[in-house]
Amino acid sequence: MTNWLAIVNPRSGQYRSSDFETQWMPELEKYAAEIVITRRPGEASEITRAAKAYDGLIVVGGDGSIIEAIAGMHRDSQRFSIIPTGRGNCLARDLRIKSIAEGFDALQNGSGKVMDLLQVDIGFADGSKSRQYSASTIALGYVVAVVQRASRIPVARQHAYALATVVTRPKAFDCMLGSDDGDPAERRCTGFVANNTMHLANFRAFGRAAIDDGLFDTLLLDAGWLRQTLHNLSILSGTGLYEPAERGQATRVSVSPKLPQTLMIDGQLFSDVIHLTIECIPGAIVCTAPI
Repeated sequence: MTNWLAIVNPRSGQYRSSDFETQWMPELEKYAAEIVITRRPGEASEITRAAKAYDGLIVVGGDGSIIEAIAGMHRDSQRFSIIPTGRGNCLARDLRIKSIAEGFDALQNGSGKVMDLLQVDIGFADGSKSRQYSASTIALGYVVAVVQRASRIPVARQHAYALATVVTRPKAFDCMLGSDDGDPAERRCTGFVANNTMHLANFRAFGRAAIDDGLFDTLLLDAGWLRQTLHNLSILSGTGLYEPAERGQATRVSVSPKLPQTLMIDGQLFSDVIHLTIECIPGAIVCTAPI
C-alpha cells in the first residue's frame, strides 16, 4: 500500500522526547503521500472524515490520537497503522509494536489484522448524549484519577502511570451495573474498567484479553488505598497473587453512576457522565501488525 495519509500529534507523550521531527520525520515521508500535523483535540477525526481518497491512515501518537483517527476513518475501505508516541500505547503494545522503530517495521513488513472496536453511548447530566468509540480502555473512578495524576508528572515520562498509582487514593461511588442480558444491579465500587486490550496504560492487566475475540474484559474495583496498591504491585510484578477486583467478559455493559462521574475513553476525558452503554463491534477495523 502506498496511498497513506499520516496524522501526527506533536503533543503526544514521547513525540518530543524521541526527537521525532529530526530523527523520524524523514522516515515517515518515505511512506506517506501526505502528512498532517494536528493542532487541537478532535482535529484528527475531522481530517479522517475528509480523507476517503486514501487507502490507509498512519497515526503518530498515543491511544487518544488513534481513537480520534478511527472515529472518522472509512472503516470499510481503509486500514490504519500505528507509530506509537503516547504514554501508555495500549493498542500498540497488544499489536507487539513497542517502539517507534517497530512501528515503522510493521508499516513496511506487517500484514493486516482484523480487530474489534467498542462503541460507547454516553448520557450526560444536562440531558445531552454522545456516541464515541474505543480501541483500548474505558474507565470510571480510580483509573481516571490515575490518568489525570500521571498527566501532571511529565518528568517521569513512561514511569508516570506507575508513580501515579502510588499517590492516588481510590474514592467509592454507587452505580447501577448491567452486563449482557442480565438485569442491572446496584453496586458500590471505586472504579470500573472495560478493556479491549491486554494492556491498561503501561500494565499488562488483562492477560486473557484479545482484540479480535468479539468480547471485552471488565474490571470492577472496590478497594481502599492499601488493597489497591497491593493489587497494582501484583499486576506490575506479573504474579497476579493479589486480586481484590471482580473480573468478567462481556459483549455489552451498561453503567449508571448515581452521581455524575468523569469518564475516560482511550485517554480522553468526558465530564458529568450519568450513563454509558458499551457494546463490542466484532471485526470492525483492520490495522497493520507485525507478522
